[in-house]
Amino acid sequence: MSHVASVTYREATSDDVDAIHDVARATWEHDYPNVVNREAVTETVEEWYDPDRLRADIQRGDALVVVVERRDREGDAADDAGGNGECDVTGFVHAVVDGDRGTLLRAYVHPDARGDGLGRGLVDAALDAFRDRGCDRAEAMVLARNDPGNAFYRKLGFEHVATDSTIVGGDGYDEHVYLKYL
Repeated sequence: MSHVASVTYREATSDDVDAIHDVARATWEHDYPNVVNREAVTETVEEWYDPDRLRADIQRGDALVVVVERRDREGDAADDAGGNGECDVTGFVHAVVDGDRGTLLRAYVHPDARGDGLGRGLVDAALDAFRDRGCDRAEAMVLARNDPGNAFYRKLGFEHVATDSTIVGGDGYDEHVYLKYL
């Protein structure tokens, strides 16, 4: 286990955009090389986490971006997950709310920060925010070939209810849709 002394879950601000982009890039480079090609990884991260687009999502009323910050025992940023120690955001959830349904579009924890329950904590924080916004169910989307991601949602009590498709890097991929009642 790690040497982390404190963890904070909070809604993202515009100041978190660079750290969110870094976590997304590290996650895609680590988790998806056997699912999509390297060019698609780069294109997808740059498109989905374009700083202006992400800032706009953080400000939108129907969007929800939650980050997790880790601090070590000395109170400094956890160096092992952010790469430079300046930013201690080590994971995030990107979601939207549509009426009584919240949709988890992405939940990422930096590969160097996994194994301490941060992903579960991020999803729990997002589910709490969904409930606060009047949602009675949550959906999650995961590429069908992302075995760890699919296992993660099943472990959290989500049920696979459909297979859809999505475009990543110009190519179509099957995407599993999971559901959990709140």
